[in-house]
Amino acid sequence: MPNPPWMPLVEGLKQALARRDRAAANAAVEQLLDSGARIGTHWHSISQLMQVSGELTLARRAIDAFVKEQGRSPQAMYAKVVLLTQSGRLGEAHDLLASLPKHVPDRAGHAYVLGNTAMTLGRTDEAREQLGIAVKERPGWGPAWLSMATSTNLAKDPATAERLLADGAAAERQPPGDLARYCYALGKLHADRGEAEASFAAFARGAKLLRGQTPYSLKGNTANAEAARTGYPDGFIEKLNARQTIATRRPIFVTGLPRSGTTLVEQILASHSTVADGGELNVIQHVAVAAGGVSGEAIEKYLAGGGSVEALGGLYLHLLDERFGPEGRIVDKTIDVSRCLGLIATALPEAPLIWMRRDPLDNAWSAFRTFFIHGVAWSYDLVDIAHHFRLEDAMLAFWKQRLGDRLLVVPYADLVDAPEDWTRRLMKHCGMTEEPGVFTPHMTERAVATASAMQVRRPINKDGLNVAGPYREHLQPFVDAYSG
Repeated sequence: MPNPPWMPLVEGLKQALARRDRAAANAAVEQLLDSGARIGTHWHSISQLMQVSGELTLARRAIDAFVKEQGRSPQAMYAKVVLLTQSGRLGEAHDLLASLPKHVPDRAGHAYVLGNTAMTLGRTDEAREQLGIAVKERPGWGPAWLSMATSTNLAKDPATAERLLADGAAAERQPPGDLARYCYALGKLHADRGEAEASFAAFARGAKLLRGQTPYSLKGNTANAEAARTGYPDGFIEKLNARQTIATRRPIFVTGLPRSGTTLVEQILASHSTVADGGELNVIQHVAVAAGGVSGEAIEKYLAGGGSVEALGGLYLHLLDERFGPEGRIVDKTIDVSRCLGLIATALPEAPLIWMRRDPLDNAWSAFRTFFIHGVAWSYDLVDIAHHFRLEDAMLAFWKQRLGDRLLVVPYADLVDAPEDWTRRLMKHCGMTEEPGVFTPHMTERAVATASAMQVRRPINKDGLNVAGPYREHLQPFVDAYSG
């Protein structure tokens, strides 16, 4: 039997992937799709591959080909739900999952995903109803309990709090990762009740479980931080900015430590009529891969090999279009954007740069008590947190000196103390006209998929100040390491 006519395209895709040729891989996938190739479950793998590389148009086409070949089975449709969720299409994901049988992928998982997508979309009552189903179907399930705890003040919801406590024995039988999430939910319960000792103990246990799965590399983090600010002498960025010929003002980068107020600034900016939803996009990492690194030396080597600043900036903007379409400015608050600041400043000269600063002790406690969905290895130990904070302090000092007024540093305490003044400064820095909506950001309806999803839907307030006060004794290892 002769090989099907699309078989050479499959081989071409394999070869393009082996040599890490993005353009050739994209072309091979597009040709496979256009040819109507019948490659069964391989379409699912190709969809995942394209999603990871940020090529969402091809990812969606591939998942649709997979769904078609699988006869639109509920399991194949659920694979599309997962892709939509990972691509930031939360409303579509929610509606599609709601149309599937409740046993797909299973009753607990079905309710859990519906609950989480509802919460990111601001539908709190629906979220809590679905998460309640999830913990009923799977008692002690840490992920569902953590989402449930995040959605409410458990001190004012004694029925849910008692259900959480009653599930303790079942939680102990869960795998370490799920048990850790239950511990974070338990920590939230005790924090809501003002029980500092019990709260810290629960968060510390959860962090210890996660640290056992994802150890922190002090040397690796230090080397990464040093590379991020290496090779940027005076005039380097400015010289390469002059070579950029494409418009690059669309993205707005908001960086700073996690839990420093970046989501609040994003909410303010996204309340403007010209700004679309952003979030933790993880797009700039693809540009770093293309450039061969984030140091100035890596960029020089890339350019010497025939690369261009237009290609680097163009790749970022292309991937932004893939996620959001061509309209609207976008806030990018990806964790660790600070490590790519030199690359961003070089390839995207018109993009505004904002760095959030928060009281170190408050920031440390907030990071320690937060479960980061993608894993943040330094956040599981107070001494590791101090080490990471010191690296970021050095990074900020370097880029303040190097970028000057191009980098706007926003102190969180000052922002919540005088929100109107700082909102005006943000508008000016980003080249945006003032609009009423930016002064009432809590009224803006949008998807928020971070740990601050509930906070940003309240008026700007000072509740985030001195949150570490009741835990100061427990945080002494951080204080000693940070100041030492």
